[in-house]
This record gives sequence, C-alpha cells and structure tokens, in this order.
Amino acid sequence: MNKTIVWMVPVVLIILLGGYFLTQDRYNKLEEKYNACQGKIGLTEKEKADLLAREQQNKATYDQLMSQLQKEVSEGQVAIQQYEGKLTVNVAEKIFFDSGSAELKPGGKELLKKFGRIVKGLSDKWIRVEGHTDNVPIAKPLQPTYPTNWELSAARAITVVRFLQDSAGVPPKMLMAAAFGQYEPIAPNDTPANKQKNRRIEIVLQQRDVLKRTEAPIAPTPKAAPTKTEAPAKTEAPVTPAPQGEPAK
Repeated sequence: MNKTIVWMVPVVLIILLGGYFLTQDRYNKLEEKYNACQGKIGLTEKEKADLLAREQQNKATYDQLMSQLQKEVSEGQVAIQQYEGKLTVNVAEKIFFDSGSAELKPGGKELLKKFGRIVKGLSDKWIRVEGHTDNVPIAKPLQPTYPTNWELSAARAITVVRFLQDSAGVPPKMLMAAAFGQYEPIAPNDTPANKQKNRRIEIVLQQRDVLKRTEAPIAPTPKAAPTKTEAPAKTEAPVTPAPQGEPAK
C-alpha cells in the first residue's frame, strides 16, 4: 500500500506541474497579444491629458446642474446621470408640457434658462434633446396636429431646442433634436406611474468628436470612355467607260 502511494505522488506532481506550465504558457501568449493590442490603441500623453480634462469638465458640469436643479431633483422631477463621458438630464413631462401639448410651461422655461446658463459655454459639446412618450395613442381631437406619438415627441424636442437657442443663449450649432415616440421606454407601460416615467424629455451632453461623422467621401464613378463608332467606308460607284465617239458623262 505504501509503495503504491509513493509511486502515485510523483505522477500527481507531474500532472499538476504539467498543467501549470501549460496554463502559464497560454497566459504568456495571451499577455503578448494583449500588450500588442495595447500598443495599437494606447493613448499618447496628450490624449490622456485631454481625456482627464474632459472628465473633470463633465464632473464640474454635473455638480453645477445638481446645484442649480436641486429642488427639481429632490422632488423626483429631474434625474441627472453621468456615464461614459455623457451627461443626461431626464426631465418629467409635467415640468415642460401639459398632456398632449408641445407648448412649454413657465416652470419648464425657468428650468431651461438655468440649464442654458451652465452649458452654453461648452462649445466642445453636442446637446441632443430627445422627446419620449408612453404608448397611449394620440386622442382623436389632437390627431390633426399630432397624428401619432412620433409627431408629438418631435414637436416637444424641437420646442425645447428652439427655447434653448432663442431664450437661453445656447449656440444653435451645439443643438440637435431627436424624436423617439414610444419606442425607448425606461419602464414597462403597464401602470399609470410607469407611463408617467416614459413621458419625458432627455437632454444629453456628449463630446462633439464622439458624434462627428467619419464617413469617407464617396469617389465619383469614372465615366466610361465613349465608344468610337467608325463611319462606314465610302464606296464609289464604278465609272462606266463611255462608248467611243461620245464624250464621257
């Protein structure tokens, strides 16, 4: 029995060590691949400094918004989130609009003025205003103006954009409007409370170069060279010799 145990110990050690070296070898290869990738996507010192400056700017903007909109945030009417370089201000419908309307309420105008004072100098940002609704169809009396929730959400987003430009001093080149209708809910449309959550305006601040289009210009298709059509060779009618004594015609 003891001999069997003594014989098995080296075998077990060999298996364990073999597994270790195999794992270590795979680890080394994976590490090499990782380092190679890091070399390709690594940031320069300037890029790191720029990234740090952006994060600090986002944090400062977040703190300012939280301070200026403290009352609305504490009442649950506004939520401010900072995530992956974006700042999102989620505003409940009732602050901005009455049901089925795209006309700004006085409280909504005051909120947008506060917001505009903070963000209008952030020229390196896009400000995307998103309109969202619940899944309740538009009432028939309103359908001539807003046939569906698409039109209502678009009208509301544009109303906010126009106010930020015209009354809050935000440069128009920073602004964009987007309509999502009922198709980006943040809660199931199964209770009145959840439907109220989905009826909202979201204002998203994001770095301009993140959203910048990078499509390569489309090269014009070269025109095909015109096909040469050779004119048929001229064929001259043979001259019939004139009979003797008569002049040639």
